[in-house]
Amino acid sequence: MSISKLIDIFSAWRKGRTLQKRLKGYDYGEIAWKSSTGSTNQDLLQKSEIIAKHPAVVIADHQTAGRGRLDRKWVSDKKSALLMSVSLEADASTDMISLYSMKLSVAAVKALDYLGFPEIKIKWPNDLIVLHQGESHKLAGILAQSVIKGKIAIVVVGLGLNISLSNLRNILVNERVSALSELGKPPNVVDLAEGILKELAVGDSDGESLVAEYEKYSHTLGTFVGVDTGEEKFEGFAKRITKTGSLIIQSDNGTSREIWVGDLIHLQ
Repeated sequence: MSISKLIDIFSAWRKGRTLQKRLKGYDYGEIAWKSSTGSTNQDLLQKSEIIAKHPAVVIADHQTAGRGRLDRKWVSDKKSALLMSVSLEADASTDMISLYSMKLSVAAVKALDYLGFPEIKIKWPNDLIVLHQGESHKLAGILAQSVIKGKIAIVVVGLGLNISLSNLRNILVNERVSALSELGKPPNVVDLAEGILKELAVGDSDGESLVAEYEKYSHTLGTFVGVDTGEEKFEGFAKRITKTGSLIIQSDNGTSREIWVGDLIHLQ
């Protein structure tokens, strides 16, 4: 193994140890920080056989097989993003699993606000965006996956948050992306992870309270949007978020439609 590889491994291990100490008292279990992995979500899903009551965390400096919503590839350069997943235990019969990704998105926005980035908003369902000249640019994406074990669901929620652009705009030439470095001086990656995980630990779990928090940070509500569900396309007014996290769209003729999944375009 090369010297540079050993240095990367040690650096990641030390960041994980530092984060574990800072989060003492916040009910987190194992926190693993890796120099490189395929997917932080998959790392935790593969451990779903070991059901723990305390949330586990995996963070990586680099991912080789990161995924986004609708099975898209998540692209990031090494050490240019916070790549983090958290596993949470839920009651499969009563808990609304769809709300866990909302909870992480709200925690991330609140932590970023505290760290000096108050302009971050949420684009439904759970993209974090910033506005440049009236257009939304993606700062972060969130993906939730789950495994059902009898009455227990292990929900793994992953976050990919761009800290610096690095080579992203050359790679994603047809997409509008942004990074914290464009908005100000980025925080240390350990500070960033700590802030988000603390907000996640103390955030509202009640569905109505969580939806109210989400709506406060929403960029989508109150705007006209184009919707692509994969099966059809239509336009309408984004009216409200339901207690399960779906979006209510009102068409020009006054009828309302509920969507659970799809791509949105904010219309002028």
